[in-house]
Amino acid sequence: MKLISFLLFTYSIDKSFTHARRLQSNGNNNGNGKNVFKEEMSTVEGEDVTCLFNEDFELGTLIIDEPGKYKLCEDIVFDPIQDKALPVTEMYLPDFNVYNENAYGMGFFAAIAISASNVEIYLNNHSIEQSASHALMQRFFAIIELANSPFLQSVGPAQFVGEDGFQAASNVLIQGPGKIGRSAHHGVHGNENQNITIRDVTFQDFEVAAVALNNVDNAIIEHNTILNNRHDVPVIGSFSAAAQISHYGKALKAMNFGMNLKGVFTTAEEVYNSLSAMIENTYFVVSRNKDSTFFEKKFPDEYFLFHNKNQVVDGPCYAFVIHGKGPAVGGFGFELAESTKMSSNIQISDNTIDNIKCWENEVPALIVDDVVQNDARGAMLQLIKSTSEDKFLAINDDGTYKRNPVADMQIMTAAAIQQGLLVNDPLLQTVVNTISPSIVEWASSSNNILTPHYRCNGDSMHHTIKGMNIIRVEDCEGFTISGNSINDIENLSDEPFDNCSSYHLGASIEDTSTQVGSVRVISLAAVTGYVTGSQAKSQIAQNDLSNVTGQIIIGIDIQGKSDSCFIDSNVFDESFLPRDNVEKSIAIRLREYVDSSVDGSQAIEIGPNNNIDETQIEMLNGSTDSEHMRKLAELHKKMNIGIEWKLGACPFGRR
Repeated sequence: MKLISFLLFTYSIDKSFTHARRLQSNGNNNGNGKNVFKEEMSTVEGEDVTCLFNEDFELGTLIIDEPGKYKLCEDIVFDPIQDKALPVTEMYLPDFNVYNENAYGMGFFAAIAISASNVEIYLNNHSIEQSASHALMQRFFAIIELANSPFLQSVGPAQFVGEDGFQAASNVLIQGPGKIGRSAHHGVHGNENQNITIRDVTFQDFEVAAVALNNVDNAIIEHNTILNNRHDVPVIGSFSAAAQISHYGKALKAMNFGMNLKGVFTTAEEVYNSLSAMIENTYFVVSRNKDSTFFEKKFPDEYFLFHNKNQVVDGPCYAFVIHGKGPAVGGFGFELAESTKMSSNIQISDNTIDNIKCWENEVPALIVDDVVQNDARGAMLQLIKSTSEDKFLAINDDGTYKRNPVADMQIMTAAAIQQGLLVNDPLLQTVVNTISPSIVEWASSSNNILTPHYRCNGDSMHHTIKGMNIIRVEDCEGFTISGNSINDIENLSDEPFDNCSSYHLGASIEDTSTQVGSVRVISLAAVTGYVTGSQAKSQIAQNDLSNVTGQIIIGIDIQGKSDSCFIDSNVFDESFLPRDNVEKSIAIRLREYVDSSVDGSQAIEIGPNNNIDETQIEMLNGSTDSEHMRKLAELHKKMNIGIEWKLGACPFGRR
């Protein structure tokens, strides 16, 4: 097993600190530059340790921008209500005299944001979680963010990086025992980090991933326990779209803006008030812990737009994600990138992962002139549901516009942007909007007919649907995935939408169409072996995979131009045997482009793996849709964006 060493540099800091939004440690100078991230160190005492209490989070994100040791000294619930008298869309907004308006322009994105080097976090047998109410209103969130911003410069649904630039953490230890609990997205999230260790932590009730690290060098994720992801998610992505677009509605209301909707002159105040009421009503249901029966009976319109029928995240989900540069929202990697854009030296070992359930809510994306129609925050202008008998959201069966407060506000915002009334600023950014004048004109009319064309295989933000991928490693050189127990995985997705004009242009070349029902337990793409060291090949060994449910079930999947991996001594249960009610079940799958030649140091080798025979190892050719495959290949080469999601919503939505 490859050992990863960490260089910790000597430092000294001011020993004063305040219980506010930004804490300074009382110091953490080990004095000799050696690795202090010792496996036996689960608690820490002494004057050089800063205790963290709920009061440190009352005003919002705890910013750690100095080296040091920190420990939880009580159970933390992150619920930074600023003013209960405000509407729910505003009561969690940061104080921009304190917080950077770029990074925090869409709300508190983390409970703890670490932008320093040499930081140790000890959970100290306590828990830290997002409150249920804040998790409703802040849908993009991490308990611990390993930077001063959740996105790189000019990446994501808005410009998140201000004048201070992007500052990534390095030499960070997150040590249990203790629990990282409820989060609307991630337990731990980071970009461009170096030397990260996450050990002996219990993760529970995250929605998207326990750990997601992009372009990380030297990471150890070991001896952690995932009890379950979140199984009481009350809303789908359309609620986040409503909450985000409401801020534009408030600005339009102040301008006394108005326009025709469905042939009737309508003020922004009317739409804003209707939208705010729907958000308030949904907040009431969640904050009072009301059940779905109450929700449907009391607030049927809100229930129709926002209710999450499966109570789990309605998009891609994972346990652990290691990815290259930029967020992992596109398809699986294909070509090996240059080293500066690849993660390296990764160890994911001896973790227990249980009870992960997700569903992919496929959102048919309206396209006009080959451009996906999304609002000013990157959310789809959603006309229909993909899997409902009562499917019409913003279009009637006859092709006329159907009003609802979310779509109305998206249309109004687009119209105001096109008229030059909304000027791009950090809090109300406008460059992402792609809703075209022709769609605004259609929605303004009472009888204009739209014949929609839909692009499939995307979610509510037009991220590429990839099914479930429990451990996902891609764009990576040198990794070990070993000794992990992965059990009770279930994909709850419906059948794919079938009225598709095209499929997501960000999909990988080998997976060109809908992936909603897929489960890849260990997913590898565009990976290779270690660049340095005696252990040349990456290792996938001694993992135990069991009790997996989905339409397509793959134990270990290797895609793209991958090479230099060794797969050995993994255990697969009967989930991976052929079954009548499953489209495909296979223990190990090597795709068309991997190097699986018998000879050569760069080949992918398959050693003995328990409970499978040769019939369960499949060499699979790429897409059978040669024309779409060719278009994808040309598009990916033409764009050459280096990262998957530059500023301006999904980049592939514009082609």
